[in-house]
Amino acid sequence: MYPEWLMAGLEFPSADLRGHLTRAGELVPAEVLAGSGQAEELAEVVEDGANHFWMDTLHYVGVWAEANGLDEQLPVEFWLHVASAADGMEFPEFVPYCLGKAHRLPSQDPGDLVAAVSTLPAVVEVDGAVRSSCSAVADLLRNHDPATAAMIEAVDLDAIATHLRGGAYDAIGPDVSPILSDSFDDLFGVAARKDFPAEHSRHAWAIIGPNPFKVAVGAGLYPSTHAEVWWRA
Repeated sequence: MYPEWLMAGLEFPSADLRGHLTRAGELVPAEVLAGSGQAEELAEVVEDGANHFWMDTLHYVGVWAEANGLDEQLPVEFWLHVASAADGMEFPEFVPYCLGKAHRLPSQDPGDLVAAVSTLPAVVEVDGAVRSSCSAVADLLRNHDPATAAMIEAVDLDAIATHLRGGAYDAIGPDVSPILSDSFDDLFGVAARKDFPAEHSRHAWAIIGPNPFKVAVGAGLYPSTHAEVWWRA
């Protein structure tokens, strides 16, 4: 179900659902929990027994820790417990990010994401809709600065991401954002597929890493919960 390259080498702890959630919470250092501002929320969802939101809150703590350079303070087992809880509740969208952090993969930013998307068809087979979105992103890069054509041709993720961080993203961001938004579900589906080639895992992580998920509540008299990428939730 999950990318083989992300599953490799990890030993998943044994526990029932609440055991995974309880143990994950115990593994959060007090200073990280306090800094995240989630201590009260976590206590409430634990008391309520709201497992979906318990998992979501723990996941948020992990995302906050990464954003603040503190994710190394969270042990590998924290991420594996959260991943196991998410999988057990059929929230698979949360799992790839947790597995990546369990592998200690680095933080990713919009530059990494755009670099990966602009070169994705060169490293993995994608369908027409995804290919079209990737081409549109690559065209924006080339049109803004023809020098990026060689970087894209060489599939040089470092060069493209550095170029974007140097100011190019600020210029093309308004045009890139709707393309990525419209195609995100398909892009994530490619990055998270079981057989994504391990030798190109950096492309997959550049799509997964900057896009963690949240538990969202649907509309209606009896609303259900579902996973939604953080910037939509």
